[in-house]
Amino acid sequence: EEVARLPDRLRGPVVVCYLQGQTTDHAASLLGVPRGTVLSRLAAARKRLAARLVARGVAPAVAVVAALTPAELSADTGRRVAAA
Repeated sequence: EEVARLPDRLRGPVVVCYLQGQTTDHAASLLGVPRGTVLSRLAAARKRLAARLVARGVAPAVAVVAALTPAELSADTGRRVAAA
């Protein structure tokens, strides 16, 4: 729900990198922006998602997700975090 509430410019990189497991280079190509822009948008999205999840009382998950890098948040990691 919270990912869906992100503005398009932040949701796109989250979906491509974290949910589809693509690299930031690939996301940059798909989204038509520089890799640095993808990285900064991912950081902004993580920050916004962390705040929203804390507000929902999901603090332990926030600590895990906030500590992970884009490479660690591959589709496989996403499935493991969801299962946990």
